[in-house]
Amino acid sequence: MSAELLIRNARVWPSARSAVIEDGSVLVRDGRIAKIGSFRARAKTVIDADGCLVMPGFVQSHVHLCQTIFRGAAEDMPLLPWLRDYIWPLEAAHDSESIRTSALLACAELIRGGTTAFLSMETVRHTDTVFQAVAETGLMAIIGHCLMDDSCGYAPLAVDIDDAIADCDILLEHFGLGENIRLAVAPRFALSCATPSLKKAAEYARDRGLLLHTHSSEQADEVELVKRRTGQWNIHYLDSVGMTGPDCCLAHCVHTRPDERSVLRDTGTKVLHCPSANMKLGSGIAPVPEYLEDGISVSIGSDGAACNNRLDAFLEMREAALLQKIRLGPQALPARDVVAMATEGGAHALGWHREMGTLEPGKRANIILVDQRDFSVLPSADPATNLVYSNCSRDVVMTIVNGQILFENGQLATIDGEKLKADVNAQRKKLFERAGLA
Repeated sequence: MSAELLIRNARVWPSARSAVIEDGSVLVRDGRIAKIGSFRARAKTVIDADGCLVMPGFVQSHVHLCQTIFRGAAEDMPLLPWLRDYIWPLEAAHDSESIRTSALLACAELIRGGTTAFLSMETVRHTDTVFQAVAETGLMAIIGHCLMDDSCGYAPLAVDIDDAIADCDILLEHFGLGENIRLAVAPRFALSCATPSLKKAAEYARDRGLLLHTHSSEQADEVELVKRRTGQWNIHYLDSVGMTGPDCCLAHCVHTRPDERSVLRDTGTKVLHCPSANMKLGSGIAPVPEYLEDGISVSIGSDGAACNNRLDAFLEMREAALLQKIRLGPQALPARDVVAMATEGGAHALGWHREMGTLEPGKRANIILVDQRDFSVLPSADPATNLVYSNCSRDVVMTIVNGQILFENGQLATIDGEKLKADVNAQRKKLFERAGLA
């Protein structure tokens, strides 16, 4: 990690709500932002931004690294058959080599597209391998160990809750509550764990200061099944088992009732919005403006490559904005609100809002450089409009995490891209053969 780095000749945009600092600079020392503004300074490493937008890196709040190698395998299917017929058999067939390759593939795409930190949900085994792979890349992450018990109806992924918690103990022992990578406890969703398992998971996480990460109210069929099984609507049921609160992150929340939204607001529960996956699986459109108006924290995630098929924050921002304009009219969800969800909102979801999400002295130097001078962007000068509607991931010129350059001039610094491409093809073939889906 560079001890001192200076970005100059930049259009510095400290946050979604702030003005752009023209001809600005950012000084980094020991992985943190030391100074920001219009100034001149010397540094060991000097980056001429050449007029690019310099802004906080994206913080994606819901991804599945373990599913990246499944990309394109199960198309045009509704959620529950998609899970049971393809995704769960493939997750069950993972070994340490295939899941490592899948995690690295995800990280390469995230870094290339300007994501600097994320919250993930992995599968029930090999989470240690995911930790190791992510650590190699230099990204910051909170990695969820997935919990599924006998109630999930898919025996190959069913793990007794006590055994699953023992796995979490091992992960904590080896990886701890790190400054850059941490563990989350991730019951898959209400239908994957019995009530005692969910209560035990919530208690375990809170005793250790860990985030809870689950799916909720993604599709109407899921909501009806939860109601039939528990007698409660999804959010009320999760609340009854301890799966709501400021330390709880609920992915999707497409189908919620007004009384459920009150629970989300009153408990400080975080909503993780995945617009592209919600469209691709036919789930519906989450009521994001209503959540924001109620004071509910909303962030953005791409979900998994198996249901998207891209891990692209730019795509998610665009879809998030356009979907609400279909629902509520062109004035709904302005671009700056969307960028705030993709940066500050993600930081709040991960509990790292004091560390990232904006460019401020003392915060982590998680910074991206985005070129806004391409033919597809000009002549707009508004950075939010450009990012949400015109830019794409290929416009990211540089990705910096903790002051370390992870991507520059089209090259990944911490991942061997050519080796990874070869490994992906080889490991996918073996994985699909093990799953009986070749």
